[in-house]
Amino acid sequence: MQTSSASRNRLRRMVDRQLTIESWDQPGLSPTNWILVVLIFSSVVLFTLETEPALAGAWAEALNSANLFILYIFGIEFLLRLWAAGETRGIRGVTGRARYAGRFWLTVDFLAFAPELLIVALMSAGMEIPFSVEGLKAVRLMRLVKLARFVPAAQMLVDVIESVWRQLLISFFLSVTSVYFAAVAIYYAEGAANPEYFGSISRSLWWAVVTLTTVGYGDVYPVTGIGQMIAGVIALIGIGIIALPSGIIAGAFMERLEADRRAK
Repeated sequence: MQTSSASRNRLRRMVDRQLTIESWDQPGLSPTNWILVVLIFSSVVLFTLETEPALAGAWAEALNSANLFILYIFGIEFLLRLWAAGETRGIRGVTGRARYAGRFWLTVDFLAFAPELLIVALMSAGMEIPFSVEGLKAVRLMRLVKLARFVPAAQMLVDVIESVWRQLLISFFLSVTSVYFAAVAIYYAEGAANPEYFGSISRSLWWAVVTLTTVGYGDVYPVTGIGQMIAGVIALIGIGIIALPSGIIAGAFMERLEADRRAK
């Protein structure tokens, strides 16, 4: 019994060493994690090829089999991460592992395979799916988020955004408020002269969005003098609104890089 327990613990430590970046004591990623990175990129390539009509017919079965293989691998990876979690995180029992599975990275791992695998299982059992399966395939893009675990630069981006999410939330609220006020202003200035595009606040919102974000498609524009003056002010405000979140993230990056330099 003790021999069996010791063997199981050795196997768990080996799995943890291969899957957990912090447990790998060699430069770079472990061989298993490199395989996972390759599978993530392969999954994105498959997703792209499946939308090509010229390949969908002749290669549909091969593409589907390759995707199923990747789904199974990600499912096994998720279960192994839960099984080996106790080695570095002190997690024990079913309850502890269930709480651990709800953390951000494990949730990403779960969404990267579980929804699509569930649909595949239901369709294989002959059950009718009450919604379009094609739209569900976009969930595969969650696998790109998994890359943040393996790429230091991506992990740094996640850390930086986590450190300034309150400021970004305030910036987002300011942007939404500015869009609404811009729509109200242009509605009162242009509603009577150009009712097709500015006849209501809801119609004016599209113009406000493309103007404040400095996209400016040019398909909708004010024709009165006061409307054009308001449009000019709103366009100038839009430059600041776009620059605000960029400045917040850039400042946080500089602080992080300076902290890393000091730590070294």
